[in-house]
Amino acid sequence: MKYLAYILVFIASLATAQTIDIEKTHDVSKEAMKGFIHIVNNDLEKRQIDVVYRVRAKKNQAKFITYSFDTDFNLLNQSEELIDMEKEIPSKYRPKKYKGEDFSREGLAVEPNMMGTLVLKRKVTNFNWSWFMGGYTVTTNVAEKLKAKTDDEKKLFYHDHIEDNTSGTVMVLAGEKGNPKSGAFNHMMNYHFLKYDINLTQLADVNVNFETPQSVAAVYGYPTTDDDPKSDMIVIFAPTKAKNYTGPKIWSKTPTEYTYVRVSYEGKLLDKISFSSPNSIWRIDDFVLNADGAVYFYGPSNSEQDDYFQNRMEFAGAEKKKWPRFQLAKVDKGKMDFVSNTSMEDFETKLKPQPDGKKGDPYNGRRVIFNESVISPAGEIVLAGQSYGMMRNGKGQIIGREYQDLLMFHFDAKGNLISQYTMNKRFKGAAPDSQFFEFSSDGKSLYWTYFDVVGTKAVKELALVIEKPLAVPKMAKINLATGSFDKYTEYGNGDNYVHYGGITNYFRYKDSNKVAYFGENKKGSSLWFARVNFDK
Repeated sequence: MKYLAYILVFIASLATAQTIDIEKTHDVSKEAMKGFIHIVNNDLEKRQIDVVYRVRAKKNQAKFITYSFDTDFNLLNQSEELIDMEKEIPSKYRPKKYKGEDFSREGLAVEPNMMGTLVLKRKVTNFNWSWFMGGYTVTTNVAEKLKAKTDDEKKLFYHDHIEDNTSGTVMVLAGEKGNPKSGAFNHMMNYHFLKYDINLTQLADVNVNFETPQSVAAVYGYPTTDDDPKSDMIVIFAPTKAKNYTGPKIWSKTPTEYTYVRVSYEGKLLDKISFSSPNSIWRIDDFVLNADGAVYFYGPSNSEQDDYFQNRMEFAGAEKKKWPRFQLAKVDKGKMDFVSNTSMEDFETKLKPQPDGKKGDPYNGRRVIFNESVISPAGEIVLAGQSYGMMRNGKGQIIGREYQDLLMFHFDAKGNLISQYTMNKRFKGAAPDSQFFEFSSDGKSLYWTYFDVVGTKAVKELALVIEKPLAVPKMAKINLATGSFDKYTEYGNGDNYVHYGGITNYFRYKDSNKVAYFGENKKGSSLWFARVNFDK
């Protein structure tokens, strides 16, 4: 889930329509056009929105040009201020994530050597703020090697880890390396969740043991951004069996008996739950942590019960592999609530027509990235993603992915597929479109909002040049009982686009059932506001 994002703060409750009641534009000065939108401060209690441009002035100086609007988008004031960038920047010009222009943190780098042995190295993480991008660019320099062992001096085999760049600590999933007495598969039976600080002081060692060898099927540590603190590590283990092995029979007799383990980042075992997977090989794509504490995880699977999971790398580059089934699981209050299993034929049968009446391509188990999820008040699950193909250069060489049609799955509270929806796109992007969902208060309607990237425009600030996404805000209202699109709306009139990057581009009104888009025209010469009334 890492890509250039277009941020949307979506509404908490919606009514039955989505009609624009105000739409306005405001031209900005030629000087403002030479800079870029630095920050948007919206104080809806004071009923004021400030759009601040940053323009380079003399060396080590910046000029801030502020346009202030009321919540009906009438201009209240326009002001300019010259700031010495070597001094502390006034708080009104600082985003919440801003902690200074440039700073460094010491920490630990984690990796295996050629034999799989855990290796820890001292590192320095450098954070360099980009006003243009609205976030930090993170780079790392690695220094000397350090030795890591358990308290009883066992050597460790590296499996995975999560790092907290804000504190410099790490949590490592490692296995005890085997010897002639303990056996060659000891590192897959005796696991440790280890936490270290920057001085290699061991802060925690949570030992998780199995009677038979287990492969690491999936690992999750959240949140995953470089400059946010980490919390908890979740690992899914699957029984494994070495191919062509002729030694003692040490394997599990039940290839479908998976294990869910959750360890807090403070180093406490929260859950160890054995459960039966409907099928034996499950490629778990992602995890969802709900506000009520429940954890969901999902991904495609095989259709057999007697194959053994080998390792994650077996599926890492399997772009062309088609999977026959899809599994979704929920863990709640220390128990496995359910593990559902859906066939590809079921996805095809439950595919609904698009707003234009045409049917898109059903999910077939391959080349889809899931980038959004939501759980309804009734516990229904919505997963959203985007199909992709391979992007090639003029020589036919693969240079990345190109993202194509949107898709959305709607499951009931027990993980049973109710409907599949798709949305065909004409423009293939280098990054996925953002998708957002909200259920109506009565649970009968679902609002599917996304920022459709229909093109790009090259923009420059100093030495930095990026392809600015041109994103059209679109919304579809779905009748969940019939699976039909009741309404579909596109905003911007083909001339205006929501703003990109780490800038707020969607406002929620607290005193009425209204929201507003914020953006610019393609040239960047005028600001654009459009207020949507959900009661009309």
